[in-house]
Parts: sequence; C-alpha cells; structure tokens
Amino acid sequence: MKGLHPRNVLLIVTLSHTMQHIFVGSSILFPLIISELNLDYTTFGVIIALASSIGGLSQMMFSIASRRVSRHILLGSGNMALSIGMIITGLSKGISDLAFARLLSNIGTAPQHPIGTAIISEKFDSRSTGKALGFHYGIAYIGNIVGPILMTVSAIALGWRMTFLIFSIPALIVGLTIVWYLGKDPSISGRGIRDRHAVKDLKSDLTSILRVRGIPFVLASQIAISGGVDIGILTTYIPIFLADFIRIDVYERSLIYAIGLLGGSIGPLLLGRYGDIAGYLRIAPTAAGIASILVYSMVMHKSSSILLALHIFLLMFTGFSLPTLLQSYIVRSVYGYDRDLVVGLFFTVNFISNSIWAAVIGYIVDVYSSFDPALILMGSLGLIGMLILLVQIN
Repeated sequence: MKGLHPRNVLLIVTLSHTMQHIFVGSSILFPLIISELNLDYTTFGVIIALASSIGGLSQMMFSIASRRVSRHILLGSGNMALSIGMIITGLSKGISDLAFARLLSNIGTAPQHPIGTAIISEKFDSRSTGKALGFHYGIAYIGNIVGPILMTVSAIALGWRMTFLIFSIPALIVGLTIVWYLGKDPSISGRGIRDRHAVKDLKSDLTSILRVRGIPFVLASQIAISGGVDIGILTTYIPIFLADFIRIDVYERSLIYAIGLLGGSIGPLLLGRYGDIAGYLRIAPTAAGIASILVYSMVMHKSSSILLALHIFLLMFTGFSLPTLLQSYIVRSVYGYDRDLVVGLFFTVNFISNSIWAAVIGYIVDVYSSFDPALILMGSLGLIGMLILLVQIN
C-alpha cells in the first residue's frame, strides 16, 4: 500500500493538534468555573496539577504503546477521550466531577505530542523538520486564538456548560477522521514498519536516549521552563491574571488574550524555520531569556492597555516557540520508534513538572493575594531553563 503524501499527513495531524488547542483555549472560562463551583485558587491549582501530572505520565504510556498499537488508533482515540472529558466538564456539579473531567481530557490530549510529532518527523527530512513542526505547532496554536473567542461568545449566549458540550462534537469527529484516514498509510498504521525497526528492551532504549548528547540538558531545561514560560503555565494563569487581578471585563479580556495567542501562533512558524538554518539550540536560549524578562515585567501592568496586549503577544511569541525548537532538536537526535519515546519522555517531564509548578503558583497567589510573587517565580524559572541550555551549547 502506498503511503500518504507528507503534506496531507501534516495537515491531518495538525488538525488534530488544532482541535486540542481549542480545548486549551477553554482556559478563558476558568474564572467562570472557579466562581460557579466555589473553588479557591489552591484547590483549582491542585486539580490542574493532578490532571496534568497523570496526563503527562500517560504520554509515556502512549509512547510505549505505539510499539504495539498503530499510531493512528492511539491518536484518534485520544481525541475521542478529549470529547468525553469536555462533556463531563459541561455536566460537572462539583470538585470531583471537574477533577475527573480534567483528568480524562488530559489523558485524551496525551498521545498528540509524542505520536503526532513522531509521525511528522518520519515524513520530513532533517532539512525541513523545524519548518514542518513549526507549521504543526504554529497552526495548531490558532486553536488557542479561535477557542477563547468562540467560547467566550458561546458562554455569554449559552453558558460555559453548554459551551463545553458543543465543543465536544468536533473533537469526536476529528478522532474518527484520524482513525479512518491515517490508517491508509502503512508507516503510520504500523503495517510493515515493525519489520524495519527492531523493538528493543524499554530500559535499554531509555538509557540509550539519555546518552545522546544534548537530550539530558533539554529535559533538565524543560523542568524549569515548564513552570515559567511554557504554554501550559501561561495558558492556565494569564486568563486568571487578566480577570481577577487586572480586572478586565470578559469582552476585552478575550480580545487581549487572543492577541497574545496570535503571537503564540506566529512564533513557532518563524522561529521553527529559522531553527532549521541557525540551529535549534542556538535559538531556544534567546527565546527563553526574552520570555523570562517579559514575565518579570508583567508586574508593571495594573490596568488594561494596548501595551499589555503587545506585552502578552511578545511573551507568547517567544514562550510558545520553545516546544517547537526543543522537540525539533531531540527528534533529529534519534530514529524510528525512539522518536515516539523521546518526545513522550520530553512531555512526561514537562507535564509532571508543570503540574507541580501549577499547584505551587496557585498556592503563592492565595497566600499573597497578589500575582507579583508568582510572576517573579515564573520569570526566574525561565532564566534557569535558559542557563541550562547555554551550558549545553558551550
């Protein structure tokens, strides 16, 4: 059976990623959920932390499962689980319901990064990996823009509960489409590829990956970045910062957040392509350093302004580019099914550390009744991540 054209594979995998980032955009509704369910920031942070950590561990599980289960099945079923999680979110009556819904949703998004990135990296050569992954992430991040706008409009008209129920439908459709369409490609469905890539012992594979030059530094850097300038922490707390501490109304908040997310979409497209030329680990420290400074300086804003929108635009332009740059580096360092494993390892580390930082930041905001200490911590973590990458380069 002839394989699918790389461009078509890139488009369908990116569609899946876009749908999942529309779900990420639902963070714009967090203030409404917190208010209606009477949650404090610590409780909310713990819910996000637990769901993220288990979702992160699931990424490694999906990476390992890809050696026995076809990639298109794993990727498609993830979207279906996300759909069910969104339905349960819309029906949540209390903390336990919301926690279970977030858990299921995070497990649903877990296969996207290791499986999706591995599929794309095997369809494109080393000269175009950054460009392809930049497109994959940049276009997908449009979901971060479209999601908040559409969900805000829907929540105003129908309420946040109905909004989650409505948005569960396209996630289900995308999941079914992936199972059907990508199953046509033998290299994705698994037919024949296992003959070309011997499946070794998992422990040996992990040991071999960690011995590859640069990968331990990238993982160590990501532990710090995940609590400072990573997409997960920014999309969780920037909407809350705008709503509860800058006190911007829902319409203006949605617009400012969308402008910021536009930067998050453009950044990976441009920096991913530039990374193909200049080197991924030469661009990443600069992006991390600039993003960290921008996080620090968020404390200057006390009200809504054009400068605030531009500030968040630049922050997400640089911060959202880091996964593209770091993943482009690590997937080009290994081959075959080790690509599923290394990306799974990357995001397992990312999600577990992100979940811990999310809980810590929520606690800090509660204790000090201010976002300033949290922003200082986030900026410092970003700088630590930058320094680790600089050590690797030198």
